This record gives sequence, structure tokens and C-alpha cells, in this order.
Amino acid sequence: MSIEANKAVVTRYWTDLWNKKDEKVIDEITHPDVKLHFPPGQAHQPPSFQVWLKTALIAFPNVHFTIHDLVAEGDKVVCRWSYTATNTGVFLGNPATNRDVTDQGINMFRIQDGKIAEMWMSGDSLGLLQQLGVIK
Repeated sequence: MSIEANKAVVTRYWTDLWNKKDEKVIDEITHPDVKLHFPPGQAHQPPSFQVWLKTALIAFPNVHFTIHDLVAEGDKVVCRWSYTATNTGVFLGNPATNRDVTDQGINMFRIQDGKIAEMWMSGDSLGLLQQLGVIK
């Protein structure tokens, strides 16, 4: 696939899946066994992509991502992003706080056969937990 086609898959990941909450897009843009890589300090370490999405959308159903940069080379696409959301559902066993939160981070995606095969994520888990009042 071309670099532009790879960038289009990643753009759909943010716009169609996360912002529009169109879960049928999962099969179109991700491999069934997509590998997730989170830093050890990541607050949420889901066992699968579907669990991650479901958990996040229960806790933050109005989450909205903004893409700031997309850089691609070969089969890799890197995205710098930010989001806004309101915690209206259970998150990591904690009840909803109804607090507005923001975060920013960088993801790297490996695209294979037009779908996301691997994803590395780096966001501010500590900052998110502080905004929620879970930790000080």
C-alpha cells in the first residue's frame, strides 16, 4: 500500500472509529489479532483491541480526538493526537466523576494489507488519573 493509503487507514481509526463511534469499522481497518503495545505505566492495559475500545467508550462516551500530525514511512504511520472527554461511566473500577478531561499523546501504527496490524500508544495516564481525582 502507498503511504497515503496507510495514512488514510489511521485517519479512519481516529475519525470513524473513535469520533463517530462506528464500531463496524474495526473489521475494515484492523487485523483480527491486532497487537497492542502500551508502556508499562499505562493505567489501562486491555487484553484486546475490542476490550480497550469498549472500556474507553463506557467511561468516556463523548471522547473526541484531534489529529495534529501524521507522519508515515514504509508500513508505519505516527500520529500526534489530543482528546477531550467527560467521564460519565466506570473507569478502572472507579465510578464516574462527570469531570471533563483532556490528554495528548503519540501512537505508532504498523499497517499490513491495508489494516492496522500493530499499535504502540503513549499518552499521559498519570495526568488522566489526576484529572479524574483518582490520584493526587
